[in-house]
Amino acid sequence: MAILRFVFVVLLVLSLALGSSFAQDKDKKADGKNTKADPKEKWISVGQVVAILKEVRESDKSVILSIQTQNSYYSPQARRVVPAKMEDIELLLKDDVKIRQFNPPEAFDDKGRPKKYNIKELRELKGDDLKSPGYPADFSDLISQSIVNVTLMQKPQKPVRGGNSGLVGVAGKKDDPELAREMRPKIASIVIMGRMPDNYKR
Repeated sequence: MAILRFVFVVLLVLSLALGSSFAQDKDKKADGKNTKADPKEKWISVGQVVAILKEVRESDKSVILSIQTQNSYYSPQARRVVPAKMEDIELLLKDDVKIRQFNPPEAFDDKGRPKKYNIKELRELKGDDLKSPGYPADFSDLISQSIVNVTLMQKPQKPVRGGNSGLVGVAGKKDDPELAREMRPKIASIVIMGRMPDNYKR
């Protein structure tokens, strides 16, 4: 009986030790799941547009773009060509906005002549991002009267409209100009295509 009692005690101790170890492993796995980084914010592409960059506001990372909303056409009544209609719109830049320029940066040789890059140099100028068009640029390269190709993205949301303002709001909240501004599509990337002529006037 003493031997059986001893065996029983040993088995009981082992079972308690194994149970404690299993519980600790389970807690570690649970903690690991809880400490995992949140998945990257999901954004939806809403298209591209070519526009004229009118103003850059570095303070709140926003720009004013002049976008063509109507093509020019000939009016028989007026007997003249009606110019294209342009509209100014304010857009915010994403925090991780990608800025590129279509042409390589200007460089000059010892005689002051424009430098012609070879294929190897152009590849090096593109940087690590070989899939994106053009060459790396930064915020300081965004200059008024530049022609830009912008890619717009937006967070998935459930928009609602209320009142006569027509402002887009979020379910459960009142329409708010700042909220509507924040909910607009944001610029995910900008490619600087060139500049408008100096004598260009709207």
